[in-house]
Amino acid sequence: MRSPLALLDAGLEAVDVWSNRISIALFRVAVDFALPALMVIVTLDVVLRYVFNSPLAWGRDVNGVLLLIATFSALPHAWDRGYHIRMEVFYTRLRGRARDLADVVTAAAGILFFALMGVQAFRFAPYMASTGETGEDLLLPIWPFMAYMGFCSLVLAARLLGNPGGEEGIGVGTVPDGTGSEGTGSDGEVQ
Repeated sequence: MRSPLALLDAGLEAVDVWSNRISIALFRVAVDFALPALMVIVTLDVVLRYVFNSPLAWGRDVNGVLLLIATFSALPHAWDRGYHIRMEVFYTRLRGRARDLADVVTAAAGILFFALMGVQAFRFAPYMASTGETGEDLLLPIWPFMAYMGFCSLVLAARLLGNPGGEEGIGVGTVPDGTGSEGTGSDGEVQ
């Protein structure tokens, strides 16, 4: 019979593995879709605005949605790679237990914040769908984007739980293409 700590460890390891895989897929959404689309639409809008004096009426709404998708898609991966914002002035001076405590407090606060944000987003999305809420100039329902933000927030909360130190290479297992669990090749680049 396995001890409760062994079960907890196995559960956290499973959360680490699946959330790492989803984190990499979300990062690919940001890099392969959202950022290029944002760049194209911003460029098109600027050219139309300043060359032809005819900007895209829906440009700001689409740019806002794409920026939201890019940001929330990249958050879990940014945590794993250490690209998150922290107070480096203080954090770099911490050593040993003080740094460990700062990591635990950061992870706990992040889990609480992003888990609650994800739950609230999922709770609010049906209301937005039932009221037909759309963007200001873009008559596109925005509830799917709220649900997507909630999903990304819950994945980040899972990454914080599975990888509380936010250090690269913590995830275990391999992804189907044979790369390491963190989705990087031998040169450290994301696959």
